[in-house]
Amino acid sequence: MSKLKFKILKKKWKARVGEIELNGVKLKTPVFMPVWTKATIKWLMLDLLKDPKYLWTKERINLILANTYHLFLRPWPDLVEKMWWLHKWENWDGLILTDSGWFQVFSLGLRSEEFKRGQKRNEKLVELEENGVWFKSPKDGRKHFFTPENVVDFQIKFWSDIMMMLDVCSPVWEISKEEVEYQMNLTHKWAKQAYEYFMPKYDKTRWVLFPIVQGWLHKDLREKSAKYLSQFATDGIAIWGLSVWETRQEMQEILSFTTNFLPEDKPRYLMGVWTPEDIIMAINEWVDMFDCVLPTRLWRHGTAFSSEWYIKLKNAKYFDDKNPIDTECNCYVCKNYTRSYLHHLVKENEMLWGILLSLHNIAYLHQLVEKIRKNL
Repeated sequence: MSKLKFKILKKKWKARVGEIELNGVKLKTPVFMPVWTKATIKWLMLDLLKDPKYLWTKERINLILANTYHLFLRPWPDLVEKMWWLHKWENWDGLILTDSGWFQVFSLGLRSEEFKRGQKRNEKLVELEENGVWFKSPKDGRKHFFTPENVVDFQIKFWSDIMMMLDVCSPVWEISKEEVEYQMNLTHKWAKQAYEYFMPKYDKTRWVLFPIVQGWLHKDLREKSAKYLSQFATDGIAIWGLSVWETRQEMQEILSFTTNFLPEDKPRYLMGVWTPEDIIMAINEWVDMFDCVLPTRLWRHGTAFSSEWYIKLKNAKYFDDKNPIDTECNCYVCKNYTRSYLHHLVKENEMLWGILLSLHNIAYLHQLVEKIRKNL
């Protein structure tokens, strides 16, 4: 029996509005999850996300994402458990989703600059086996082994509400379909192991576990993966491999195809979506949940979301601009600060600009999904 209660409130074409209830917390979908990688959102107090007045929305943010790989390396799952878990440690009363950590392990296998087509994996840093994956820590060089079972245990020690099964995300450049299929089948094997480990031990508890659909751009593999993993989607299901190297056209085509084979009565989570445009597209393709580091990554480059596309506040033209970042937004930042002042903070490298731009960019996406829910 599902512990995560999900009901569809209304539909329009393939888009839908739903409600998730888990561990005493309710939230509406579609929902955007700010990324809380290392138990913190870059330069931002979580209290700001609990108060709708800072976001200019009716509802606060009730779901954030943390990263198993980073929290495993430091501060270590046992320490988080000792400190009464992530919720208490970081003073967060909403839901927490944690990923499996595979993508970060996989990225260690890139030789230099990340995410460029044509690069080869560094097998000295990452060794994939049938029962898990070995990797060397970039912090101290020690080797660690992730398995479908211990990744569940780590996330339990974090007290995550929604957990991801360990999967294999294919290194999609210059890779044969046979290799993609092998890695998809390994993902399926691990999903079965994780599910059979989780259910007798944790089924009566507060935690829920999502499998992750793989298969890259091969429709037959996507169909096979979605159908096979649906048996383990007791509470929800995730889709990976459509938000890093693929074109938007490729993403939409495969996503539109894949969602046809997912359980309709469970929330669908598209992992690592990058832009507001991608979120809008995915909502119209039967997807309910999204996450991305982009809102807090953009501020490092002095860039903000807006209805006028992206505002690059480092540009000299904003030196004396009296407008807010976005004239259609009334979040705390847009209500109180001008582009001119934010340009000044960026040029002076003042810490405040990171705080304000992080808040605005997260608020912008939170507003976006709330407006979509209202208009459906």
